[in-house]
Amino acid sequence: MKKILIALLIIFSSLSFMGCSQEKNNPVSEKIINIGVMPDVESIPFIIAQNNGYFEKEGVKVNIEHFTSAKDRDSALQSGKLDGVITDMLAVLFANEGGINLKMIARTDGNIELMAGKDSGISSAADLKGKDIGMSTNTIMEYTTDKMIEAAGLSPDDVNKVAIPPLPTRLEMLQGGKVAAAILPEPLAGLAVKNGAIVLNSTDQMANKAGAIAFTAQSLEESPEEIKAILRAYNEASEYLQKESAASYLDYIIEEQGFPAEIKDSLQLPEYQQAKLPEKEIFLDVVQWMQAKDLIKGSYEYKNLVDEEILR
Repeated sequence: MKKILIALLIIFSSLSFMGCSQEKNNPVSEKIINIGVMPDVESIPFIIAQNNGYFEKEGVKVNIEHFTSAKDRDSALQSGKLDGVITDMLAVLFANEGGINLKMIARTDGNIELMAGKDSGISSAADLKGKDIGMSTNTIMEYTTDKMIEAAGLSPDDVNKVAIPPLPTRLEMLQGGKVAAAILPEPLAGLAVKNGAIVLNSTDQMANKAGAIAFTAQSLEESPEEIKAILRAYNEASEYLQKESAASYLDYIIEEQGFPAEIKDSLQLPEYQQAKLPEKEIFLDVVQWMQAKDLIKGSYEYKNLVDEEILR
């Protein structure tokens, strides 16, 4: 019996030593990764990953910074306060044009809709010829509008683009009949539809989504394992959002993202997918569009602005 007890003690001691060794070989990173998000649906998997402890589970510390304007977010990025951002291809190109070495690691899921006012008499995108369309110019919103206008057989010059950068103001002007049409992302797009707006086209229908998750080249070089862990947590959050009833997290999301309370019954969340690389064809189209508008001077290649190693 004594020999058996000694043998068991040796086994338990060995197991404990192995556990300690594994813990030392896979330490939790002490580095905090700062990510800037906007009040949009593209950022929701990150909010869920934080709330559900998925980042902690993956051994990475993440600080999510909330911004209400892209200008403030990009200023924080430029000053070195952020490692990564939930953004879009156009903003990434603008950042690089301005000297910030920003690289995309994945695309995002979200829907942008071109819609007409309920009393506008417009029933299709082809009816927009000569009409006012509210948007923010030189942004993903104008790029998306142009693609939808062209898909309807019109030229972007056939419509009157009205610059209305603040999204709430754009929604208000659409609903008040001050513009015949507008382009809006979720969650305001769903609220507009709830109030009678007519959807003419969307990035879901066009399969032309230019959203992106991007990190600075410095962060990708210094913290590749932490960023890989972040994407694993993102994927787990996406699975959660696919399976879980919205009722269990919607109130939290609305509060955390600062969404207007009235969107609760109209919010249309995308079908969140596992992280995958941005589509090269869309990127090249965005580059061409920005060059044609003289928004960028440089010549940018997909391989230089996309880090394909993080998802491998």
